[in-house]
Amino acid sequence: MAAARKLESLNENFLTCSICTEGYKDPCTLTCGHTFCKGCLGEFLKTRQDAIRAKSIPCPYCRQMTRVPRPDRPVEEWVKQIKPSFIIQGLLDTFGSEKVTDEDGSEKLCASCTQLGDRTEATSLCQDCDVILCTRCSDIHTSVPVSRNHVIQEHGEDIKATGKGKILCEEHNELVNFCCKDCNTAICQTCCIISHKMCESVVTMKSMMTDMRSALEDNKDKICRQLERTRRDYQRQTERINLQKATAEFEIKQVKQKAMDVIKQKEKQLLEELNQMTEKQSGPLRGRIKSGEIDMQMYQQHIEYITQVLKSGSQTDMFDIYQMCRSGAIKEATDRDVTFTGTIEAVVKADVNLECNVLESKIRFVKQYDALKFDKDIILGRIEHLTYDTECQLVLRDTIDIRIHGDKETPEPADVTVLFVHGVETLVVTDYNNHSLKSFFTKKDKPRHSKLDFSSAPHTVTRVRDNQVAVSFWSHNEIVIVRVTPDLVIQSRVTTKKKYRGLTALSPSTFAAGCEDLSCVDILDVSGRVMRSVSTFNSGENLICNPSFLCASGRGNILVSDAGLDSVYCITPEGDVVFTYTPTGERRLREPRGITTTSTGHILVVDYPTHKVILLTPAGKFVRDLLTSQDGLQYPYGICHDGNTLYVCTESNQILAFQWN
Repeated sequence: MAAARKLESLNENFLTCSICTEGYKDPCTLTCGHTFCKGCLGEFLKTRQDAIRAKSIPCPYCRQMTRVPRPDRPVEEWVKQIKPSFIIQGLLDTFGSEKVTDEDGSEKLCASCTQLGDRTEATSLCQDCDVILCTRCSDIHTSVPVSRNHVIQEHGEDIKATGKGKILCEEHNELVNFCCKDCNTAICQTCCIISHKMCESVVTMKSMMTDMRSALEDNKDKICRQLERTRRDYQRQTERINLQKATAEFEIKQVKQKAMDVIKQKEKQLLEELNQMTEKQSGPLRGRIKSGEIDMQMYQQHIEYITQVLKSGSQTDMFDIYQMCRSGAIKEATDRDVTFTGTIEAVVKADVNLECNVLESKIRFVKQYDALKFDKDIILGRIEHLTYDTECQLVLRDTIDIRIHGDKETPEPADVTVLFVHGVETLVVTDYNNHSLKSFFTKKDKPRHSKLDFSSAPHTVTRVRDNQVAVSFWSHNEIVIVRVTPDLVIQSRVTTKKKYRGLTALSPSTFAAGCEDLSCVDILDVSGRVMRSVSTFNSGENLICNPSFLCASGRGNILVSDAGLDSVYCITPEGDVVFTYTPTGERRLREPRGITTTSTGHILVVDYPTHKVILLTPAGKFVRDLLTSQDGLQYPYGICHDGNTLYVCTESNQILAFQWN
């Protein structure tokens, strides 16, 4: 049978003493790794007087000497001082638990009965031991204290060994059944013999199951309690925010109503003043109009009289009217009429324009006054913030060289972020050329640094928590979570299905990641699962090409610096476009890289080949070039804004720290 041949091979190769050629009895392992019976080794030592003089035990197989811990003791006790081989003894105690079946594999036979020479059909499977048993042996198996808690699977004729819970050693392809407490690692039998032979505490996995199960249950309870506390805290915070929101809405509506009442009152007052002024100006004007109507009647009579004279052809009448015109009687009246009409138009226009200008000025003044009175503190605060971002200048405060001992290549900082860990300002930088993540900080008035090496080049680093960052890689399907103490310690590795360059944390458990190969922005959870993928916006446009740098805005949206489209755009996690910034002409972006925001929501974006840092409003409108090559910028890349300091990565293996003046 196949299992029997495996057992014979195990006995011959691993469980047989090379001196007596029989199974080990009280096995012990020498420094060289070879194992012998203690009795056989003692008899062999008596024949080697040179070894006794050297106070060492020679290996019968390779002749390597093993120093005796206490050579002052009698020679008969030297072998007893050698550490017993718990691994070999464990194999001797358990090697008979392997499953046995017929050679043709058609009949399932009980492994225990087959060991005793009996052929009994198996009816169940022990998933922990991975052996098939008959009904009688299964009952015995579950009654033994060692295997009482094993999982027995009843399958009748469909029994199949699943190997549940079995893990193979990556190096030796053997079952991992042991644990080295000294090294705190799970190992196989060959690892015990070769790599952990000098360790003091090597035990079987089964012996640790009770302690591990208890520890996991305790950890589970702690996590559940912490989760419940966190849920309650979030609920309280949400309720407090909703209450504050409702209060603010009520106050805003009150102030709005008050402002509207004031405006309506001012409107009524101004309309009354307008009516009074109109009535005052209209009185004299109506008198002049009445007088003009009388003159017009007289002019009409003159016209009718001249018309009749012309029709009659009477020379006497024509001469009389001619004399009247020559004397100027009719002409003067006509001149006065023209002058009078012009005066009326001028007076009306002047009065109306004057009153309209006065009215517009008063209404504008009232609205401006009430608006300022409406919320003076907010307006003053916004003016202060806008001045801070749009008018203040940046002054170079420090130049940080990221070259440290052990770098094989010239450092090239790709991205940077800042954390305050236990009150210590810590600068965390991705070094593209040296495939590493570095941190720089000052402790006890001395500059210090820490370094983590990776197998591929890191690209983006983003702050997740106060003491935690996440790193994406240029050509590797992985996101690494790193704890900052402020030394760097790898906390976990998250395997992803895509290669992400751009990365930003939307929350401690959610990331937004930019993929260049498939041109999309994905929303990921902490396990790397894609919760949502944005490749085509809800508007129908597809503006995503190379989202190499991302940044979360204060409103939970995603700012994207797209080097493929020479554009900056803002999208919601659902794929809606908030704004796009794609200028033309002299302001056209050449190859935008790093992107970040200020405390007021203004946007800072790096334009790589033009050596600029550009300032945009929160709505994506151009304000000004914040930094240029005249400020020392040469090919800027990553960028980070923290409080009053702006950090910019450059190709000259340096990070420039600018401070608002």
